[in-house]
Amino acid sequence: MMLTKNNLNHVTFENEDARLLILDVVSHTSACLYYYDTDIEITVSIALKIRERAYKADEKEDFYSVSLLDSKHIPFRNPSKSRKMLGAISA
Repeated sequence: MMLTKNNLNHVTFENEDARLLILDVVSHTSACLYYYDTDIEITVSIALKIRERAYKADEKEDFYSVSLLDSKHIPFRNPSKSRKMLGAISA
């Protein structure tokens, strides 16, 4: 699905900061972000990269599109694994 302000609740984010960064991108740039129903969590780090690239593309009047599907090319974390690690660290 193409991400919009109206469907961000269908996406898994690391935290509210990551969600707000992506909200900024879909609200204020012409970038096209595609998210597929996966177990991928969008981290603050990747949200910052997406935001930076989207704004740079708009400044140059270029097209920017990203598919949030392939975790091999974009450093996402699997939510279940990251939560297990956090539990082990805090124990």
